[in-house]
Amino acid sequence: MEKKVASYETMYVVDGTLADDAIAALVAKFTALANDNATDVVVNEWGKRRLAYPINYKNDGYYVVMNYKSEPDFPAEIERVFGITEGIIRSITTRFDGVAVPAAVKTEAPAEVAAETVAAEATAAPAESTDADTAE
Repeated sequence: MEKKVASYETMYVVDGTLADDAIAALVAKFTALANDNATDVVVNEWGKRRLAYPINYKNDGYYVVMNYKSEPDFPAEIERVFGITEGIIRSITTRFDGVAVPAAVKTEAPAEVAAETVAAEATAAPAESTDADTAE
């Protein structure tokens, strides 16, 4: 049976109390692991943020999101490695059925589409009647 390649998104949180070089080493480790076992790897580092609630008495974490395409075996393996790695607070991997867009890119409607929408709304608006028109 042929294994199918699918798109996945993995988010993991590194302990925010670690030194910056230790955080960079963990991010590099998992980026290299993804590059070795997956294709189209996109890594977005969100940076240090306050956690919604304390996890293991820690209030800050360093968030990283990876989008990649791989066979179904790799997400299970990376979750296993997250579980045994010191410094990883939380992780989650989901199947991603969309187009991976980096966080810095914003999609906006082209100017022509916006102009056409405004023109269509203007022609669809009913004409206003005034009291002078009805008085005659």
